[in-house]
Amino acid sequence: MDYSTITRLEDLPVEILMEIFIYFPADKLYFSFAQLNNRFNLILKSLSNLALVINEHVDSSVLSFFYSFNKILVKPDKLYIRCNCKFHSINGGNYLYEIYPDSDNWWYPHYSEEIENIICSDICSQLQTLVLPATSLHLTQLIFCGKFSRLRICHLGKCKPIIFPLPTTVHLHNLRQLTIRQQNGCALETILLICPSLVYLDFSCDDAIPSFVHTKNYCFSSMKYLRLGRLKKFFFHNGEFDFLLSLFPNLRQFYLIADQPYVNVETIEFREIALCLRHQCPLLKILVLCIYMQGHMSFHRSIRSFKEITQMHDLFNYVDKCQSRLIISSHGFIQHHVRSCRYSRPSSK
Repeated sequence: MDYSTITRLEDLPVEILMEIFIYFPADKLYFSFAQLNNRFNLILKSLSNLALVINEHVDSSVLSFFYSFNKILVKPDKLYIRCNCKFHSINGGNYLYEIYPDSDNWWYPHYSEEIENIICSDICSQLQTLVLPATSLHLTQLIFCGKFSRLRICHLGKCKPIIFPLPTTVHLHNLRQLTIRQQNGCALETILLICPSLVYLDFSCDDAIPSFVHTKNYCFSSMKYLRLGRLKKFFFHNGEFDFLLSLFPNLRQFYLIADQPYVNVETIEFREIALCLRHQCPLLKILVLCIYMQGHMSFHRSIRSFKEITQMHDLFNYVDKCQSRLIISSHGFIQHHVRSCRYSRPSSK
């Protein structure tokens, strides 16, 4: 064919049209190109890497026109988020940390039955990406039972705690990214067993994590981005922190939100934490430690002590204390409060 004579979009070869269409989500394709003619309809229906992007509601005509979706992304409604946190992009960091707030108490999403009705095996047999603000227990269980074995990116947001049967025979080897919030503490170990190839994990439980039983000799070397919160009754000096880090030797970015126990309050030695981080995570580049301290540890600490903390590790650049909460971070202050006491390491420049 002499392409120089083509003057209309619909006269382009199928291969070129398909290359153009992959840059459009499903709704844009439907309202721009569907029903123009039978040829266009056949091309659109044959697209294998089709993304469904949902802002508020799903148009039924879009769903009835296409056969399947490769990606489903539901954009979080800002009305659900009640947070004054300053989320800023960090060079070298994973932008996915900016999708969901640090704390589950700052947002109130609800799962949509209308949207979840789409996510079934006949419409989404090729599903590789799923991003939701919240997920029903039923859909979560289907995912972890292996009904969507091609999934690589799975951000489920808030969902009710899952009860995993042990031992489990299901393994989601293709899954690389997972966000799942408001779970039981015991679910963390099971998720790591089911999803051994994770690169990114955002897990929250608002619960204590029991001692690991099945992963004592495991090493999840693929994990590079990890956020855990809000872990209850967490100890830094009884081996719990050291063991946790030993599971992920190749971490690049690490967020930890933890509460000290109300009884048997340990004295946190930040120098030991720094040594543990250097030993277990030598590749770490981005760090946030948020500790809700109890007892004598919650008392006021001076700016002088903050300065000492910033000298203990290359990533201890910012220290922020507000009441019982202490945040140590590598790339700027995370939150602002009028009662905060702050110190930042002076720039070497």
